[in-house]
Amino acid sequence: MKRLIGNKNALECIKRNAKYWTFKINENLEVEMNIGGQTKLIKPEEVSAQILMKLIQSAENVVCKPIKNIVLTVPAYFDEDQKKATIKAAEIAGLHVLDLISEPSAAAYAYGFDQQRFSDTNLLVFDLGGGTLDVVIVKVKDGIFNVVAIGGDTLLGGRDFDNALMDYFVDIIEKKYEKKITENVKIMQKLLKECINLKHMLTATEDAK
Repeated sequence: MKRLIGNKNALECIKRNAKYWTFKINENLEVEMNIGGQTKLIKPEEVSAQILMKLIQSAENVVCKPIKNIVLTVPAYFDEDQKKATIKAAEIAGLHVLDLISEPSAAAYAYGFDQQRFSDTNLLVFDLGGGTLDVVIVKVKDGIFNVVAIGGDTLLGGRDFDNALMDYFVDIIEKKYEKKITENVKIMQKLLKECINLKHMLTATEDAK
């Protein structure tokens, strides 16, 4: 959903990735879901809201108290429309967004650079995530973070590795059994799960079956 939420160029993303998805997106950028035999349309913001509610529930189970105020991270390349849509998703989930910070800045915070006093330091943050690759220069001065340069590929991430594996195995399976499988949602879901598991195994070994 991160690639779709608030994205004015979402049609390009859909054209490139829709064949790998086990759900459909209509022309209004709504996710088509079959619930109880009926088709229900859900916007990317609503899907993101459901994810946020699940995350908040898990966090509340740990801290043992309600959470309403949050700080959200967003990709460094997100424009204002994408940021507004992200805030809307949080509001749908019943949450109040205190601030949005870039994911590279969040990485710098996680490593404690805000606790150290630098007169003038530049950090290069390499962020290969599930959907994007960002290479960002963050200037740190007196605990203040400022993203000064952004590069990378907004359509390259872990899911694209899954897609490459899917293409590879779809070709093998269709040639072996002489059947088209890309229109079968259940088969594609199972294949995607296997490809993700294979990717995880290949992070620790040079080969896997």
